[in-house]
Amino acid sequence: MPVFKSESPDIPPSLGKPIPERIDATLTITMSVNMNPYTAGGWSRNGGRGAENPWGDSETAPPSVLGALPSLPLSSIQSSMEPESVSFQFTNFQSTILNCTVIGPQKRTAYRIVTAQTAPSCTIWKDNESRNVAMVQWQPTATLEIQGVTARQRAREWLRLSPDRRRRLMEVRGVQYAWETMGPYIGLSKANTASPRVLARIARAPGMVLLEVTKEAISEGLLDPSLVATVMLVCGHNID
Repeated sequence: MPVFKSESPDIPPSLGKPIPERIDATLTITMSVNMNPYTAGGWSRNGGRGAENPWGDSETAPPSVLGALPSLPLSSIQSSMEPESVSFQFTNFQSTILNCTVIGPQKRTAYRIVTAQTAPSCTIWKDNESRNVAMVQWQPTATLEIQGVTARQRAREWLRLSPDRRRRLMEVRGVQYAWETMGPYIGLSKANTASPRVLARIARAPGMVLLEVTKEAISEGLLDPSLVATVMLVCGHNID
């Protein structure tokens, strides 16, 4: 039985009706509303970030990744994590992150990412109950859809390149956020904010990619969008 149905092969299939927001009981954590992740545990927004354009020559078409992330020792990543944040490990790669397992709290499988061997190819995010959370169809132009977050649209519009080419702008429930390089990480914060707070960050470690999210990010409905954005930003596909 196919995962998605479509009446026309020319129209990317839809994920269907939105499902209720899913915040697992294991994610009911506490975090001080006054804590600013920018200034604690390696979450400094400006610390270590170079001034150079992460895409190099401005005449070169920008890739989907915000510059190449170095592979860090897992111990150094964990030591700089906020004590009350939640981490997800993208691991068990079957050649790339487009086919992998996402390990969540208590070392349980939280999501699976599967790329169908079809033409055109598509990548599907499934939760631990095998429900379809999101989908990206790569050809002819990358389009994505996330349950309860965004209807089908072009990936380059959902992760829009900023005019200065330093950030990827992402809108979730009417609020605009920005992904940008922060030293050896890619961090997420609200855009156009005088005192932005890091809500999530992406890092590479040997054999895996890590996504760390705060309680605030989860409460704002950013978990699924961040899981999708993580793959889009590190998979190597050019979405522009």
